[in-house]
Amino acid sequence: MDPILTHDGAVSGGSHLFAASRKLNSWKEMLDALPVAAYLCDGAGAIVHCNRRAAEMWGRSPIVTDDSPTAWPPRPVRDTEHGTHHLGLVDTPVGDFMRTGQPVRDREIVLERTDGGRAVVLANIEPITGDDGAVLGAVGCFQDITERKRVDHQQRTLLNELNHRVKNTLATVQSFADHTIRKCGLSREAQDDFEGRLIALSRAHDQLTRGRWEPIDLATIVESAVAPSCGGGATRLQIAGDAIRLGAQASLTLSLVFHELAANAVKYGALSVPAGRVAVTWSVVERDSVPTVRIEWVEQGGPAVVPPDHRGFGSRLVQHGLARQLRAAAALDYAASGLRCTMDIPLSSTPG
Repeated sequence: MDPILTHDGAVSGGSHLFAASRKLNSWKEMLDALPVAAYLCDGAGAIVHCNRRAAEMWGRSPIVTDDSPTAWPPRPVRDTEHGTHHLGLVDTPVGDFMRTGQPVRDREIVLERTDGGRAVVLANIEPITGDDGAVLGAVGCFQDITERKRVDHQQRTLLNELNHRVKNTLATVQSFADHTIRKCGLSREAQDDFEGRLIALSRAHDQLTRGRWEPIDLATIVESAVAPSCGGGATRLQIAGDAIRLGAQASLTLSLVFHELAANAVKYGALSVPAGRVAVTWSVVERDSVPTVRIEWVEQGGPAVVPPDHRGFGSRLVQHGLARQLRAAAALDYAASGLRCTMDIPLSSTPG
């Protein structure tokens, strides 16, 4: 088989060939001792040796010949990123290396076994060089990730089903609430408040769904919950703080809290007038020797604040909801210049 890549001209000289053979033979012994599937290629890309684990993964040992086009791959190989077509020699991981001279790292491919089964593997190829730096061959390793891919697929399927059911449940709850509110003769304001909270919960859930329930950046949570209340004014919401990622429970709780603060600002505070604005900042501080995320909500430019004569749902959620869900402390300061809310949340309550 002709070399796919020639390094520094054609290989010549008996001493050079002897040195290459001796070095490759030393690698054979090492491969046989490895607990992972591994194989050895010469400078032309032909397999000259594979260990027992590689043979078991392929279903047989490769045909070791220098001129046989079937020397690689031992079984057909498919690329997981490009559909169902078999890969030609030059497109396999070894072919990539021999063509470019660059190592191959964690390339995902599908091996077809002799029994008709398939294995999804991560392929890694590293060069073997001589004392003069010339490439003598390559050593490759396979990591079987078939089971991991199966579990990932199953988790995605279950998560998609769960998300679908949650959306249906929220829609059902909204329908029940609309009917009940109208039947009880409650005000339109009460209906809007409830729908706004349900939409905020749905929006937070969608955000987690898009990220497969992985931790979410705090800045994204704040912007998603507050920006819709700013009437499209980009300068009305100022966000600044350390890069902090929050787990699902903290994300949902804070999304609802920020929604309540924003809704209150639209009704009575800074977002009720064109010149008003809101600043949300946060940092990690030490509070009683406990790493704590301190979040500050500050309103400016709104009408003079008058402390309420009773606590509504929003203030109860901010103070008691945070304490119950995240072991946090929250304080509301009804300063005349604008509402200020300070939240201290233990970092341990926001796993991300």
